[in-house]
Amino acid sequence: MDKFTHNMNSPDAFEHRFKALSTAISGVVYSFNPDWSIMYELDGRGFLSDVTEPTADWKKRNVYREDIEKVDNAIAEAIKNKCVLELEHRVLKADRTVGWTFSRAVPILNDKGEIKEWFGVASDITERKLAEQSLKKSREILEQQKRTYETIISGTPDLMYVFDLNYRFTYANQALLQMWGKTWDEAVGKGLLENGYEPWHAEMHQQEIDTIKTTGKSIRGEVAFPHATLGRRLYDYILNPVFDEGGKVIAVSGTTRDVTERDQWEQKLKQSAERLQAINEEFAAVNEELSASNEEILAVNEDLAKANANLISAQQTIEEGKLALRQAIEAANFGTWYIHPKTLQFVTDSRLKELFGYLPDDNLTLEKALAQITDEYRDLIAGKLEHAIYSLGDFDVTYPVIGLHDNKLRWLRAIGNRIAEPNGEASGFTGVIMDITDQKMEEIRKNDFMGMVSHELKTPLTSLSAYLQLLEIRAKENPDDVSQRAISKSVQQTKRMTDMINGFLDFSRLESAKIIIETTPFDVAELIEEVKEETKMLYTTHKFIFASVKSQFVSADRLKIGQVLANLIGNAVKYSKPGSLIQVSCVALPNEVKFSVWDEGIGIKADDLSKIFERFYRVENNNLISGFGIGLYVSSEIIKMHKGAIWAESEVGKGSVFSFNLPIGN
Repeated sequence: MDKFTHNMNSPDAFEHRFKALSTAISGVVYSFNPDWSIMYELDGRGFLSDVTEPTADWKKRNVYREDIEKVDNAIAEAIKNKCVLELEHRVLKADRTVGWTFSRAVPILNDKGEIKEWFGVASDITERKLAEQSLKKSREILEQQKRTYETIISGTPDLMYVFDLNYRFTYANQALLQMWGKTWDEAVGKGLLENGYEPWHAEMHQQEIDTIKTTGKSIRGEVAFPHATLGRRLYDYILNPVFDEGGKVIAVSGTTRDVTERDQWEQKLKQSAERLQAINEEFAAVNEELSASNEEILAVNEDLAKANANLISAQQTIEEGKLALRQAIEAANFGTWYIHPKTLQFVTDSRLKELFGYLPDDNLTLEKALAQITDEYRDLIAGKLEHAIYSLGDFDVTYPVIGLHDNKLRWLRAIGNRIAEPNGEASGFTGVIMDITDQKMEEIRKNDFMGMVSHELKTPLTSLSAYLQLLEIRAKENPDDVSQRAISKSVQQTKRMTDMINGFLDFSRLESAKIIIETTPFDVAELIEEVKEETKMLYTTHKFIFASVKSQFVSADRLKIGQVLANLIGNAVKYSKPGSLIQVSCVALPNEVKFSVWDEGIGIKADDLSKIFERFYRVENNNLISGFGIGLYVSSEIIKMHKGAIWAESEVGKGSVFSFNLPIGN
């Protein structure tokens, strides 16, 4: 190494180069050791506090505390890759106020490729960042104003718009965009020709804009042009100048109204007058036709008067409806809430706070409200709320909460709806919440009672069934017609009671969300064969036809599907006359297996078909037939848990068909 090179690499030479470079550039110049733990030097240029001696507390002195993690991550990445570090972040300026900097640091490597030092420059970008933030805020305000204006004028069918002096549209309301069949981005900023105006029409408005610019006076006229969906229409329009503070025209606003119907009426009236004139001149019977025309006009006036009266009545009904809704919410003692989809700001009334155990002056945030929900429901409700706000919009859930101050358990039902902007983006989520604690506790007590009673009855009934089966076997060994029939009937009745108790147990489990579906692959042909044998043993009073079934495997709960089939067959027996025919079929379709039970029973009214799968619902006038109305409800819930569907078709007096399907490979 020659003397010159040695001198250039000496610490003094480096310090001189560092200071020379610091003087030559406008930014803040700094240097660090390889792992950035020690800052050697910092020329703050009045922007940051200078560092003249090595220091380890440079982050505390210079980096805004909320950006320290961001800076650490960027440094770690640059050290890992031995690459240039580039980062925008907040800093504590020399006067201890918060500023912004763009920092760029270069690693200096030794002859082994290892980092021996970092050298960097930081630029003061505070003004630019503040300008960006101000611009962003201004844009948000402008966008909010635009939505506000759109809301104000959204109820009018008139076309409203603004031109600049170069004939370009700078604003068009929703009615005008619909008439064009365009979106805001497709139309605004474009000229007349670009928005589909015919050349003569565009030239006419351009001349009018020039005239308004020169004279500062409004222009009114009528013109016909095509509507995107209604065809050619006649419009009345007025163009008005928009002045700046100095009285100079800077834009032209316009309002256009569709007067096609008015013109058509005028044309009809004109034609009527001409026809009456001709009749007066040519025929003596003019009075009769004139009278008829007058009657038509009177009828039209009456229709218009009725229409006006209906419109006034409708408006009154709407206002009364709004008042009734407010009164209903107050009378029902509902809590109300609103959630902003972006900020998640949670706005509530005092009743909602009360339901969550908060005081009227407490600050109840969305996070705090979710925290009051019990552990087993919290994640479920949070997920449904997020899905409702950002996707579907419908929200109807029931869940328990523990009050903050009173530590009281309440069951609440919340119903909400998503409010969407014209572009589909959510602008709000609002709804009501009600206290259903008494109703829910009553349901829980009822379900617990049903489950307890069913369990208590099932044990002795199981023993009784076993004894009856033993007696039935012995009766077959020692034939006695009377005993055999009696035992057979007892077995049937025991089976019915067992099915009824199992139904209560399944219902209780459904209501408490404890029913379990255990899916395993099985052959539906084997299941149908077992159901066939059991059915012929239990029901000797009816004729049964089981259609031939091909082997087809499905993945489902075999016991539960057999239970559903048994319930449908039992209902067919219950609601049809002895000796009538009952048919059972199972058909494999491309993506599902369809089961059907057909009977020649009393049938079901159309009004009842949509309700028969509801819990405890029983068809009117069937009080003489045993049952509690839970069998079809439990069957429906079991099929839903298998992602299948269940339905009924019926004609009164001719019988019913109950069907359900299961996805293949569910």
